[in-house]
Amino acid sequence: MKEFFCLLMVLLIPAVAFSDIGVINGTVYSRETDEPLAGAEVQIIGIEGSKTTDETGSFSFMNIPKGEYTLSITFPGTEIEEKISIIVQEGKNITPTIYIDAVAYDLEGVEIKTKREPKPVIKRSLQSKEITRIPGTAGDALRALPAIPGIGVANDFSGALYIRGGSDEDNLYYFDRVPVGYPYHFGGLVSSLSSEIIDRIDVYAGGYGAEFGVDSQAVIDIYSQNSSPENLRGKFNLNLLYSEGLLQGKIGEKGYWYAAGRRSYIDLFIGSLSFATGAITAFPRFWDYQLKAGYDLSEKHQLFFNLFASGDKFAVRLDGANVDEDFRGNTSFESGFEGAGVHLRSTLTDRLTSYLSFTRSNFLFDVNFGPLLSLNIDAPNYTLREDLTYELNEKNRLETGLIVGLEPGEVSGTFTRIPDEGEVEYDIRFEEKNTIEETVRGQRIESYLQNRYNVLPFLSVVYGLRVDYFNRIDELTIQPRGSLRLELPNSSELQFAYGIYNQTPIPAQLSDSVGNPNLKSSQASHYILELKRELSPDTEIKIAAYYKDLINLVTSDDIAVFLNQGEGYAQGTEVFLRHQSGDKFFGWVSYAYALSKRRDRDGEPYRYYSFDQTHVATIAGSYNLTPTWEFGAKWQYRTGNPYTPVESAKRVPDPRLNGKWIYLPEYGETNSARLPPYHRLDLRVSKSFRFNSWGFGIFLELLNAYNRKNLLDYQYEEDYSDKNAINQLPIIPYLGITAEF
Repeated sequence: MKEFFCLLMVLLIPAVAFSDIGVINGTVYSRETDEPLAGAEVQIIGIEGSKTTDETGSFSFMNIPKGEYTLSITFPGTEIEEKISIIVQEGKNITPTIYIDAVAYDLEGVEIKTKREPKPVIKRSLQSKEITRIPGTAGDALRALPAIPGIGVANDFSGALYIRGGSDEDNLYYFDRVPVGYPYHFGGLVSSLSSEIIDRIDVYAGGYGAEFGVDSQAVIDIYSQNSSPENLRGKFNLNLLYSEGLLQGKIGEKGYWYAAGRRSYIDLFIGSLSFATGAITAFPRFWDYQLKAGYDLSEKHQLFFNLFASGDKFAVRLDGANVDEDFRGNTSFESGFEGAGVHLRSTLTDRLTSYLSFTRSNFLFDVNFGPLLSLNIDAPNYTLREDLTYELNEKNRLETGLIVGLEPGEVSGTFTRIPDEGEVEYDIRFEEKNTIEETVRGQRIESYLQNRYNVLPFLSVVYGLRVDYFNRIDELTIQPRGSLRLELPNSSELQFAYGIYNQTPIPAQLSDSVGNPNLKSSQASHYILELKRELSPDTEIKIAAYYKDLINLVTSDDIAVFLNQGEGYAQGTEVFLRHQSGDKFFGWVSYAYALSKRRDRDGEPYRYYSFDQTHVATIAGSYNLTPTWEFGAKWQYRTGNPYTPVESAKRVPDPRLNGKWIYLPEYGETNSARLPPYHRLDLRVSKSFRFNSWGFGIFLELLNAYNRKNLLDYQYEEDYSDKNAINQLPIIPYLGITAEF
């Protein structure tokens, strides 16, 4: 019998060796420890059944037909899924070595409740891992925000967000509860926060609750990572503009830390550059960094600290006969901000939680513009904030907060008043120059109280009141806010929100030297209706309509420079259809219609707001062809921006009494014309590689793939007899490289 089995094996071996099947014998390791990982689940996508690794981390699949497959590896207690591609060949034994993240979550003591919390209206939560894959962003999370319906930008060079007919001055940016000085380097070149440490971004386009507030009609709330999956992890990015790096790790078993930094490097290779009318004496450069550390003091108390900063610098010298006398000479620009905070989250009782923060932010600005103009701003902000949440019962949750702020600022230099929105007649050459030496001591007290109430299983409401006081205008504002959410059949939700939102004038408008210190707050009333429906587990559609009524807007005036005399409105509808199929595909189609109009003084006709974009349509998607190859595309169409046309010009003596004659334009009605429509296609392809415990990636983006000539503005001849088009970005390839361990 023994001889029979030996003969049978000899006969079968050739049959197996030359058949069209193969064998997979792999090993799974922990990326954190480099040790074999027992208990990991391995599955071949498309083939039923799975294998669990043994104590040596090994698994085996027998008799697998030849072809290309994807292995999916997961580990109990984590949300991490690793995918790799393998090729099974005839009669071959494939031995892949796989590294995965295997940090388990401690699920002990977790209490599961069925109570549904009323959701904020029009809050869009965006995961950084998704939005950084959108083509045209170069991996920059904040640059992806204009792909959301209701959010627009002026042009390819600007990062200023126009949210539902508002300007960037209406937006409030937070980064881990600390106000952000400015979100973009040089106004829009790249964001001032590294995307590598951003966990998610919550966008409140309007109608939000009483917990947010001061001086805003839209909130961009940015959260960074609050854990580390490994003892030490690093990632480094290199692209055409800058290099950046990230290091993160653990502090014992209960803490974490990260450090990220970035710097542009064009100035390192090009120190200066001469041209016909002058020279760039300091090539543009920027830098930023972000630090964070957190630690669980106990099961009920978590402490974290964050610190971040950013800086921009540029200098140019202008000379020559064609340069206006007010602009000749050296011009330099330097700006920056710093932010820091200490935060304590506490579970005081089973029903009462606390979130206490002390933060400091500081905005710095220093510009010297030709021989006459200069401005230096140092504007720190100290804030103590306490938010309390109390569960009254299963249906009611009270939320309250107190915010105390101190704003000691200093402004010096020689400058003019700032131009008003839509004020084309403003010419800085002829405006009165004022010496500015001001020290301000702003004080703010803010408080709110709101209740989240589940009235019925299908009906919930949020209602609250916000009270703000600002000493510089000596005004107490009361702002009621509320929303209602109704669950409908067929996985649908209907939400309505109303709120009053006050904004104090910006500091330049309150200046004793170039503004009006007697101004009061402007006010906006928001009305929002939103319908959301799940068409399938992977597909949802959102339809929103809104109306904003604006009063007491600050506009320029001959009597007192600025007065609270403007009014306006913004209205629109938005449609957002989104589909996601696991990690394979995500994409959306969106359309937004908006109308935003203003009038600067009582009795004047309404005109288009400078930030009005009537129609905006976006198609975006990203597809994983394999676990290591990804392709994406984004196309966007926008109505052209309003502008005020030049109808003629007149030749007059120079008002500066220098004996020269100049041409001054004569304008038509404010914002009565529009630039041509804007549209652009961006493409992206990326490839990732895995080598044991480290990885490497590369992506290529093609910006403005069909080289659309989108108009930025017009440049007029000296006598305004003709004009030349200035276009935005042409077709541009953009390459980026990443490495991580």
